Amino acid sequence: MARVTVPTVEPRPELPAAEPRSERRPDSQANARRNEDEAGLSRKETAPLRSELGRIAKVYPARYGVLVLDPSTGETVAMDADETFLAASLNKLPVLLALYRSAARGEVDLDDEITMQASDVQAYGTGVLYTRPVGYTLTLRECARLLIKESDNTAWKMLDRYLGRDYIRAELYRVGARSTEYWIPNTTTPNDVLLILKKISDPSYTTPFLSAEMLDVMTNTSFEDRLPQPLPEGTRVSHKIGSYGTTFSDAGLVFLAGSRDAKDAYFIVLMVSGTDEFTARAAIREMSLATHRSLSGEHKSDS
Repeated sequence: MARVTVPTVEPRPELPAAEPRSERRPDSQANARRNEDEAGLSRKETAPLRSELGRIAKVYPARYGVLVLDPSTGETVAMDADETFLAASLNKLPVLLALYRSAARGEVDLDDEITMQASDVQAYGTGVLYTRPVGYTLTLRECARLLIKESDNTAWKMLDRYLGRDYIRAELYRVGARSTEYWIPNTTTPNDVLLILKKISDPSYTTPFLSAEMLDVMTNTSFEDRLPQPLPEGTRVSHKIGSYGTTFSDAGLVFLAGSRDAKDAYFIVLMVSGTDEFTARAAIREMSLATHRSLSGEHKSDS
């Protein structure tokens, strides 16, 4: 009987060098294009949005970590954004970024193949790869798509093994996400998640093609019942959810006015802990809608 030969060692990219943490300043020309009658979050509007998000949090008692950034104006709304939460499957975002960053550096080819080993099989939670036989082979690109679109735990284990945890941790350190503990105890903060999302959406950090591909992978996932659900039909949301125990999250970019350009998107990170999934999902939906109304200018047209 023929047996599949499973490789025990696969090539790994070299560890990235750490870089000092830096914050991207808002484009002054972009700021000039915005005024109080246009979509976007002006300084005087942060207080009403913060108040509305706080009101929603009181309706659904739990512990919240909230961060909203409008890059066009540089304005943010935050609630305990530096507090630590269980990352759950949000830990798949740094894996995605590390893989694509290594591809941009020419260290890996996303069309190279990776083979599922017995130790990779994670027969729990989300995903489809665990139903495939040991020795199943797919490309790194296909594995990354399953990692995000299906939140596939076996895909995570495969890429975690391929890249190496030291490499992924080094990438987190490189982008400034230094409050995140990957993999154990698998915790993060809204601020760190935002840093990762910024790099994913920044064409200069990987390449324009690779950045666009990552955002595409994060769009129309199998988990569209949180951030995207209450938004107007056709709104593009590139995001990743996390769920474990009593912690539930969703984080990503929301593109305004049907745009596909990350320059026309805002960032939103919502983390909810100490409650059930029904309550957390309801809170995330209401916060998502309130934020979209504020940044899209919908509240102005209603006034």
